This record gives sequence, C-alpha cells and structure tokens, in this order.
Amino acid sequence: MKKLLIILVCLSVLGGGAYWFVSQPNNAQNIREQASIQATAKPAKEKPYVEEFTGGDFYVLWKNEQKSRSLHPDNVTTLTTSETTATYTNNWNGFQLSFPKEWEIDSRQAPNYTRLFTKDFRIDLTVQNVDKAWTSPVGYITKTIETLKPNITADKRWWKQGFAARQIDYARPAIQGIDHDMNRYSYLFLTRGNRVFTFQLKTDEKHFEPMKAALIQMASTLKTVSPTQMDLNTVIKANPPNPEVRLKHKYDSLIIPKNHFVMGAYMPKSRDIDALNEYLENPLGAQMFYKPIDSSYDEYTKELLDGDKLPIVTILFEKANSSTNADVVENIINGSFDKNLLTWAKTVKSLKGPVLFRLGNEMNGDWSAWSHKNTYNDPDLYKLTFRHIVELFKKNGTDNAYFVWNPNHVSSPYFEWNEAHMYFPGDKYVDFVGMTSYNFGKTQWNNYQYIDTLYGDLYWEYSRSYYGKPLMIGEFGTVETGGNKAEWITTAFEEIPRTYPNIKIAVWFDQAHGPFDFRIRTSPASAEAFKKGMAQPAVVKGLNYK
Repeated sequence: MKKLLIILVCLSVLGGGAYWFVSQPNNAQNIREQASIQATAKPAKEKPYVEEFTGGDFYVLWKNEQKSRSLHPDNVTTLTTSETTATYTNNWNGFQLSFPKEWEIDSRQAPNYTRLFTKDFRIDLTVQNVDKAWTSPVGYITKTIETLKPNITADKRWWKQGFAARQIDYARPAIQGIDHDMNRYSYLFLTRGNRVFTFQLKTDEKHFEPMKAALIQMASTLKTVSPTQMDLNTVIKANPPNPEVRLKHKYDSLIIPKNHFVMGAYMPKSRDIDALNEYLENPLGAQMFYKPIDSSYDEYTKELLDGDKLPIVTILFEKANSSTNADVVENIINGSFDKNLLTWAKTVKSLKGPVLFRLGNEMNGDWSAWSHKNTYNDPDLYKLTFRHIVELFKKNGTDNAYFVWNPNHVSSPYFEWNEAHMYFPGDKYVDFVGMTSYNFGKTQWNNYQYIDTLYGDLYWEYSRSYYGKPLMIGEFGTVETGGNKAEWITTAFEEIPRTYPNIKIAVWFDQAHGPFDFRIRTSPASAEAFKKGMAQPAVVKGLNYK
C-alpha cells in the first residue's frame, strides 16, 4: 500500500457476449453448471501440466482468456456473420464495427473491452468517457502515452467520418523469454464528443504495416449506436454465489463452508500476531506477509501451517532494497528469478497444508513497479509474468499452492485500458480473485464509508466477471476518524458471511499509514468489536476447523 494508493482511493469516491470460434455457454447452461463449480470452488490441478493451445505465448494467453467464464446478460453484445465479414455490436458501450470473419473475438469482458486476435496480432478496443475520468480527450491521450514517449516511432492526426483520429506507433525491446514475441504497437484514438474509442494493436515487425492498414480499414466501419440501458448484475444476482471452499491436502485441509469466511491479518512484525491472538481468544485463521521476487522460501510459512493457520504469501514483483525495478517483469518472464521461486515451489510441496500466493497485487495502480508504466501499456506482460510463476509451481507438482489475483479497486490512471479486467491472466491460473479497498474516514474527498459502500458494487462486478471464482479481500481496514470504527468492524463481521458469501477470506491490514491508522486496537471499543467478531460461528478459525 503506497501513498498514491491513498490518494486514488480518496479520489475514487468523487464521482456474456457471443464468442467467435469458441463455444460460449448461454446463461442457462452456465447456471446449470454452477453447482459443480461452486460445490468445492476448488480449481482443477493439471497433473502433469500440459498447455491446451499452441501458437506462441501471446496467442495461448488470449485463447485461455477467451475460455474464462463471466456471467454478463446475453444482450450485452451481438455478433452476426456473412460469407467474409463479422459484424459486432456492443450494446453496453454503444458501437458497432465489422472485421474479417477469420479473426477471433473475445467479448467475455465486453463492458470493459473487446479483443480481436489471431496468432499474429491482437487489437484491444476500449471506450473512454473522459468526463468520468475528470479529463478531456486531449488530456486522456496525453496521459495514455506519457510513459511511452521514448518509444514512439510515429504520430499522425486526421479527421474522418466525424471522428478526430490520431495514430501513434511505438516499439519496445524484444523479450527473449516470450515465444513469438510481439513488440510493435499502434494506438488509434477516434474521438467524438466526450468519448474516445481506443484501439491498441500489437503484432510483430513482419505484420506491423499490413495490420496497421487492417486496423484503419476496420475502424472505418465504426458506427455509434444508442447504448442499451441494462443492469449488468441481473443474472448473477438471480443466482448468487455461495460456495463451500475446500483446499484439500493429504495432511491438513482448509474447509470454508457456505456463509463462512476466514479472517486473517497482515502485521508489519509477523510475530506480533501472537499477542493479538492471545487477546482475541479466538485466533485469526490466516496470516499474510510480503516477500520480494528475489527472496527465497521463508520458514515462517511452515510455522503458520504447524499452528493450523493459512499462510498467504504476497510476492511483490520488485527486488529487495532496490530502486531499479523497471525491468523486473521482463526478468521474471526470462526466468531470472526461477531459482528463488523454485525454493518456494519445492519446499511448499513438502509442507502439510495449503499455501496461498498473492502475485503482484495492485498491478492496475501506477504506484506499483509492475504497472503499465514499466510494461509499455501492455497488460499481457503482467499476465505472462503471473502465468510464468504459476506454471513453475504446476510443473513442479506443487498441488498445495493456490494463487490469488488481486487488483486495486480503483485504477491509476483511471482509464478503461488500465481497468483491473485488462490484467486477468485467465481462469486456469487463478484460484481466488482478490479485492482491496479501505475506509479512510471523513476527508475532503469523501465521507466515512462502511463495508457496503466499499465492497457492495465491487462484489457483484467481480462475482459476475469471474464467474465461479471465490473472492478474497486481500487488504482492508478502517480508521476511527469521522465515524464509529467499532460499528464498522461489527458490520463487516456480520455482512461478509450474510450478504457477501462469495468472500471466503478477508485480510485486515493491521498497520498505520501516515495519518490513517488501520490497526485493530486503536481504541478499546474497536478492539472489543473485533474480539466479538472473531467469536462468531461464521468465522473459520484455521485449518482442520470443524
């Protein structure tokens, strides 16, 4: 959690489509399958690990993403085909365009972005309402290309069909660890009024000029249509997820029944949790700690398991005590940290219970070294990094390792191309979807925010967008200032199992950050409220809990 995170969280308070060439079950089929997905909410473990697709790392990534589940209403998108052309309508964002029929489409996250791709390229399309980002079209484009300036190779502007067009080409160095790397990019911004249609083309040198021409041709078919008003959460709310989670292992298991959750904590000094647990009487069921990417296995993991606690290891994509982390994502992909990671994979495999790994959290915030600012505005690089680590564990047979993908609830910059959904590495690589949001109290930006305000909309959005995945609050907390912290804590313990039963783990961030003191025992009333919350039967106390 960084200073910029605090600013962004404060500022944030201002203010199933058709797949082509991939069978996407309709909502009725999805709902019928829900029982089998949520009966255990436990991901399948590949034994041995075998990739389903071929054609280069990026194409495999896009195919995996295309097969991931979401549960949007059926009328978000439509797709029709002729002999040579496909016509796609995004009813939520209000546009229509046509493209060659042989291109593949991923409209799984159509409210946020649409992807067109083959083995040789991808085009991501987002629609930015600049008013919602408190900027102008010029300000939006300027901010988008801010970190790309050293890499820009061409910048062209024109007017066409009522749109102000700007095309910006750029390149990055090739990454050796990527099979069939694509390091040539072209942004096409089409502006009309307060909306900027943003196309990002990615391909290789061989296909760059032909694909730029194809992009312009496709963009010339763009038409705006009236957006369809709809509640995106209609289907998911009619079939609310309430899974039982079983992280089974041959020795110790973690079972989280329906309408139950595990409360955990992060503390700057890990062993301070012993005194807290003694006070609480009903000890916390999980503990989180942070490790840089160049760290080796930490024996504290085993200590937690020996005490029947779930270890949650947040691995930061940055080096210890280093101010030069711009190339860490590239180096992870290239295998530079495999030796360190293997100490985790091999040792965890020998342990007696499950271990959660939270990889590169808050990737959608520019306070993170692994955000867009060091990945050339290409979320695929973050996703390949995440997948590289997961594959290393899977190929090692570390079946008791589970993986958490955890963006921040507000993106920085606050643009559609940087939204959390752009960074999802695919269903087969993610076991828990994490959420992070804090109550900073009464400030110049917002009022005191309770759990429903912080997580209500986000809960349904993530349950819908990552259908079948159990959720986890990776970090949360509240201050005393401007409200009733004891009441806030009491409400959280009551509402999570009752109103948000798809949240199976919650981790309290027990630390002060400048003026914001999130520690549990900031007052006798707050400490007592947390103690009473831990005594509730809906709170799972750890491994092998009955």
